[in-house]
Amino acid sequence: MVKAALFRFILALIIIVVLESIGYIGIALNSRSFDNLANKSYSRIRAMLMADRDPALYPRYLSLPHLGYIPYPGYQKNGIEQHNGDGYRGGLVPRERDGKYRVLCLGGSTTYGYGVDSPGQTYPAQLQQLLDAHIRHDSSLSRRYTGAEVINAGIEGGTTGEELQQYLFKYRYYRPDAVVVHSGINDALLSSGSDPDFQLDYTDTRRLLYHLEPLGRPLRFMMHSRFLSFLIIRLFYDDFAENGGRDEFKHNGRQTYVHWSHVCLDSIIARKNFEYYPFYRNSRSLYSEIVRDSTLLIVLPNFLNDSCKFVQSSARYAACCALNVSLSHQLCDEYGGIYIPFQFADISDTSCWIGDDCHLTARGERAKGNTIFIHLRQQLSKIPGSDR
Repeated sequence: MVKAALFRFILALIIIVVLESIGYIGIALNSRSFDNLANKSYSRIRAMLMADRDPALYPRYLSLPHLGYIPYPGYQKNGIEQHNGDGYRGGLVPRERDGKYRVLCLGGSTTYGYGVDSPGQTYPAQLQQLLDAHIRHDSSLSRRYTGAEVINAGIEGGTTGEELQQYLFKYRYYRPDAVVVHSGINDALLSSGSDPDFQLDYTDTRRLLYHLEPLGRPLRFMMHSRFLSFLIIRLFYDDFAENGGRDEFKHNGRQTYVHWSHVCLDSIIARKNFEYYPFYRNSRSLYSEIVRDSTLLIVLPNFLNDSCKFVQSSARYAACCALNVSLSHQLCDEYGGIYIPFQFADISDTSCWIGDDCHLTARGERAKGNTIFIHLRQQLSKIPGSDR
């Protein structure tokens, strides 16, 4: 009797160990790579469903109703906090002004700093160091400002659509002294890949589901089992995982959107009918709102790495980027902003690039921050009484 019970116990234990091993292996095999925007691996899905508070397992981005998506607060990578508690990369800047000269940086991954490991290596952080030192060493400016602070509002994959909505619904409340708009590449990427389904609101390309809410407590408890976790994710959340939705710029065939605009983007560009070109309309609205808030507008064009093979083989993409640079310049002049003619020739050293189409190393980020600083220093020198 005792031997039979012991046998059943050992058999049950072996079965549990085998099933848990299968679950562990299944989760591991589906977590070897991840979506750059959402990290939708099985291990992260499990952490989301379990309400795991390990910052290294947080999703990269948080979906929100009016902001689209923002950096997930508290997310860590390589032991470094990448996103602060207010939902953007870098040091926390209080909403209320405290006497510092404040700069807001809007843009996509080239503002976020996709190519560097630490928030302190991004161009907004480099710009803050330069501005802060300059203000503190200028006798007049130091009487007017207690230093400088720069907000990195960049989001990976962000277009002018996200820049506009996030400025309107969030960042204008920070009341910056200057706003740096650094965009154009992601819009070009979406526009250059346009097809008959292209929509002016970009909904033909967007999949804005970056995180999952935790399960209820009974189901959440089941997720402690790796086998049950693997089974639940495979059966109910596989579409959310990278296997079913690898790219946030493309639908996986099951998302619903309204085909309402019925435009031919190639015809719009050929005829220069930019009233129906999203980058132009979104940028114009954004620049207008920034100027309306009595804020200094600074436009830094987003340019491509001409030595990248993808850029060299993608004439349509390169052409759309060049068009967006031209339109940025035109609109900046129209709204009385400062246009910074930063281009590939200014930073062509290969050590400044990570090797893809547009992202910089820490050295490249420093060069970009310094370029912006030079123009801002000129503006600060126009303040009466400042050291020149």
